[in-house]
Amino acid sequence: MYPNIYYIKSKDFSKETLYQLTGVLAKHREEIIKFRDTKNEKSKKIEILVKDDFEKLGFLHSVTNDIYPLFKKGSLFEVDFYHPQYKIAIEIEKSNLYSKVWLALYKQLESKEIKHGIIMVPSIKYSKSKVENTFQLTYQRIINNSVHLLKNIDSLIIIGY
Repeated sequence: MYPNIYYIKSKDFSKETLYQLTGVLAKHREEIIKFRDTKNEKSKKIEILVKDDFEKLGFLHSVTNDIYPLFKKGSLFEVDFYHPQYKIAIEIEKSNLYSKVWLALYKQLESKEIKHGIIMVPSIKYSKSKVENTFQLTYQRIINNSVHLLKNIDSLIIIGY
């Protein structure tokens, strides 16, 4: 099944919305996998690829406080996508996953406007000597290291593209 999904926490998250989001990823599967598997490609290319479809679902793209007041005044944080009505934030990551995933989680927890967080990561990552299941690793790292952090968010979902 594409894409892979892990629910780390799910409270009142719309299954229909998740179905629509994963439908967009499935629609662009070939291009997303090409970007995912190409060394030195940036997650921004995946953002641009899904942008129009996500916007049709009501998501704003590249959201800073100038676009929607998610963070305290003066904050320079940005989220890749945000849905103001459903209070869903989406972060798409591709490289430096260990630090980027924690930053994505931190941003989603920092905003009182974000109730549901989605972090999209590659399902697999090719390194010089092996293939890593980065989707599984991301899930395990969050489950094992964020027991108390998740009290401030209703839902957290990891999607492997």
